[in-house]
Amino acid sequence: MIPFLCPVCGLPLTLNQSVYQCEKRHSYDLSRFHYVNLIRSSKKIHGDNVEMVKARTRFLRSQAYQPLKAKLTELIQAENPSAVLDSGCGEGYYTELCETLENCECFGVDLSKEALKQAGRSCPSVRFAAASVFELPLPDHSLDLIWSCFAPLALRENARVLKDQGKLIVVGPGPRHLWDLKKVIYDTPYLNPQETLSSPDFELIDEQTLSYTIQLDTAQQIQDLFTMTPYYYKTSIQDKQKLEALSQLSTEVEFNLRTFQKKSA
Repeated sequence: MIPFLCPVCGLPLTLNQSVYQCEKRHSYDLSRFHYVNLIRSSKKIHGDNVEMVKARTRFLRSQAYQPLKAKLTELIQAENPSAVLDSGCGEGYYTELCETLENCECFGVDLSKEALKQAGRSCPSVRFAAASVFELPLPDHSLDLIWSCFAPLALRENARVLKDQGKLIVVGPGPRHLWDLKKVIYDTPYLNPQETLSSPDFELIDEQTLSYTIQLDTAQQIQDLFTMTPYYYKTSIQDKQKLEALSQLSTEVEFNLRTFQKKSA
């Protein structure tokens, strides 16, 4: 069994009666929501707040992104992994695909304790930790596959915990993702820039695009979708009010799924 690592000394943690402890007796309680807090910094770190988590949970439970979840599941199942991580797992919507994997150790990591409360309920077989994706509490070369959906990407840290030839699947917005929503908000909507991921540790081996149209039939759905996007924090009050006036919206969604393979040492 792959252990979590102590954030203080780096030694393996053993779970005993709802307490994780290392040989140096650093200990961490397993919460009743089935995650352990392994955030190393003493600074107050929040991650997504309650309202953001609730909005994203409501929207994703509407199944608007189910085709993306199905495509991601297909890609992961094809690898037949024995150990995986959902990096920046949030409330566990995509982590749920772990239930389709046989004989596989599954982990989820996120900074937001509020999101992990939901994830722990949704995915009882997955081991969750509150931790930074840039400081994963997992051993070197321990995982077969990592996926990162709309989350901060830590390529160097991903390379550390992946085995040689291990896979990293990165899901992000395509150029026209939420195009019709942006047409409502902005006078001059813009295509999403496509980031080029370059790392000496990885090579791109596959890239796929998934696009379709979703229909939002309530003002709540529209606001929930908007709240879970970066646009929410960059948009003026006046432009936000344009969306608030809508009770229905049809918009294109476009996702880019890139698979990277870790190069052999």
